[in-house]
Amino acid sequence: MSHRRFLWTHRGVSFPRDVTKETLDVLPSFQIRDGDVVVASYPKTGTNWLIEIVVKILRAAGKTEESSDTIQVGPMELKRPTATQPGYMKLAELPSPRLVWTHLPIQFAPNGISKPQNKVKVLVPMRNPKDTAVSAFHFFKKSMLIKGVNLDLRWEDFAQEFSAGTVPNGDFCDYVSGWWQMRDDPHFLFLKYEDMKKDLLSAVKTIVTFLEVDLDESTVKDIAEASTFDNMKPDLDNSTIPPRRHVARKGIVGDWKNYFSTEESEAFDAWCEKKLAGTGLTFDFE
Repeated sequence: MSHRRFLWTHRGVSFPRDVTKETLDVLPSFQIRDGDVVVASYPKTGTNWLIEIVVKILRAAGKTEESSDTIQVGPMELKRPTATQPGYMKLAELPSPRLVWTHLPIQFAPNGISKPQNKVKVLVPMRNPKDTAVSAFHFFKKSMLIKGVNLDLRWEDFAQEFSAGTVPNGDFCDYVSGWWQMRDDPHFLFLKYEDMKKDLLSAVKTIVTFLEVDLDESTVKDIAEASTFDNMKPDLDNSTIPPRRHVARKGIVGDWKNYFSTEESEAFDAWCEKKLAGTGLTFDFE
């Protein structure tokens, strides 16, 4: 059974069926508030990891008393199977400052995110496409099982679909280069998963500075320590939100080597080199 039957295409981009055309039509004009903190990410690039760090920082700074399970309603464009309405409707009811989360490509995002004003902050995590593809492969199968569908999805087929862009939220290279256009805008912070794995403390300090909050050094160190994969995984595994229980798998760089054949690896390299040529965007693969 192909996973493509669970997707639909809008303006050349594949979306999960939990994202409707009606939602995509209204979201560009969705009101982003001054002070909103936004995480805009391609799926499986470290979204939940970054959200956990941001929430810990906001809590430590006294900006929110919420936990990561209650502060975020899932991707704003998505209607969870257990929910009565898409995330953005719930988001509209939440008090400020809000944590807004989206997997939308830049051309579908609210104008207040793609062209932020005032104190809006947008964080964009990025991860090398090979590890992203492997993580997406496992997550897609698990999320289908949650829905009661046992998807006999082969890695070889998924790898081809991934580089063809026929996966949720479309072509990885199109997605990251779309947001990367905003790299010189001070409202944006781009973070690479691989850099965060190498030096999490440095990444946390960068995020604290970007969010313009005042935290002492020991607090920042405590947040970094609490945000390592091993320390965070139990929280995610026991989340009150079922899909979050499946987001933390290995949390390593280079797991792609256990899946990619030489041919698949070379095909991915050629695809990315062609698509990202001239963008200045590069990734570490180990």
